[in-house]
Amino acid sequence: MRIPLQLAVIFAICVAGELLHRIVGIPLPGNIIGMVLLLALLCLKIIKPEQISGVSSFFLNHLALFFLPPSIAIMAVGDDVLSKWPLLLFLCIVFTLATLAVSGRCTQIFIRKQEYRENLALRAERHAQRLANRASSNNVKNGGRP
Repeated sequence: MRIPLQLAVIFAICVAGELLHRIVGIPLPGNIIGMVLLLALLCLKIIKPEQISGVSSFFLNHLALFFLPPSIAIMAVGDDVLSKWPLLLFLCIVFTLATLAVSGRCTQIFIRKQEYRENLALRAERHAQRLANRASSNNVKNGGRP
């Protein structure tokens, strides 16, 4: 009984994305809006990953089946695709390089941010240690009196 309930949750979110697309007119496909909604619900802990893990695992295990319809559609328009293969190859290379560049830059930014935080924590720890050393040396100079 868990699987049908999990499937209903996933489909409800998908339908909500489609409704938002049609009613509000957000210029994104409904399924993308649904995935963003699911991400928001998971991040806000309204839906816990365990609540949809069964259906999610099934979908991920059978992911190849979801590529069949687009593959068949490409085969149906194969002549058009073959006539534009240089452009498609160029676009694949350009977008792959752009994705690599953006991913690398984001990684560098996150690493710098993490190093900055670690550096701040280290500075605060050293400062606290210096204050403690000063307090103990003042305590020794005063003969144990504060």
